[in-house]
Amino acid sequence: MAIRTHRLFALSTAVSALFAAGMVHAQQLPSLDSAVAVATRWAGQADANQADAMWQASSPIMQKSVSKADWGKYLDGVKKQLGTTQSRDWVQLGRVENPQGLPAGNYVNVVFVARHANSPALETVSLAQSGNSWVPVGFVVRPAQQQQPAAPAPAAPAAAPAKTGK
Repeated sequence: MAIRTHRLFALSTAVSALFAAGMVHAQQLPSLDSAVAVATRWAGQADANQADAMWQASSPIMQKSVSKADWGKYLDGVKKQLGTTQSRDWVQLGRVENPQGLPAGNYVNVVFVARHANSPALETVSLAQSGNSWVPVGFVVRPAQQQQPAAPAPAAPAAAPAKTGK
């Protein structure tokens, strides 16, 4: 009986340790809410003409792929094309594991619909997991296709009156 009690105690201790390890692991994964918060702050820096601060806060992955000067030029071009940001709302989140062309890891894309002075746009902030937080690795801005109201259907031509023969 003592051996069985000892085995049950050892088993329950092992299960408790695995459960606790799983809980610790889950607590270390950054939340999607924090991804939206990081992406929102980072896009806000673009609005405030803080390209250098954005580049400094970005992941080494991004810093290796684009120079600080080229990053500033990209954001200047976006601003010139779209104008001042009037509003921004996130509309989609997508988790990606081990994307092709990037180091293995967990990534999140936060997609915003933004209204700018000259045109609406879709803005995607890509984030990489770094420990228990998210770090920006990219910002792609594409003008959104504006929906044109459908043109009214042309009215059917009036039927010509029938000619009567004389």
